[in-house]
Amino acid sequence: MTTIKVADFIDSGFSAEDAEKLTPSINAACSSGSEFIVDFADVQYFTTLFFSTAITRLVGELGEEEYQRRLRVINLSESGAETYNHALEYAIQYFKKTAAERETTAADVNAIMEDM
Repeated sequence: MTTIKVADFIDSGFSAEDAEKLTPSINAACSSGSEFIVDFADVQYFTTLFFSTAITRLVGELGEEEYQRRLRVINLSESGAETYNHALEYAIQYFKKTAAERETTAADVNAIMEDM
């Protein structure tokens, strides 16, 4: 089983750029078809954006059951685990939507971001 040690790539999981530093390793582990671990030891700060970009996007590629079976996240702080669980729940709900519903959701989010 592959273990991805996040601290080897980043100090904090704060941005999409932080997430993109993990993308090659996560994609390789995902492509292997095997189970894998993402180890967050020694990484302190996280955002939902980070988890959505780095990991929970895989719910769309693998499906919820396969995601839950193959990917294990370990060594998150309490607040990190809460943030991860929020991102995961959002991804699960998002990918249950039809393509048209996802487009509407994306348009709504984009409109909100433009108003900021």
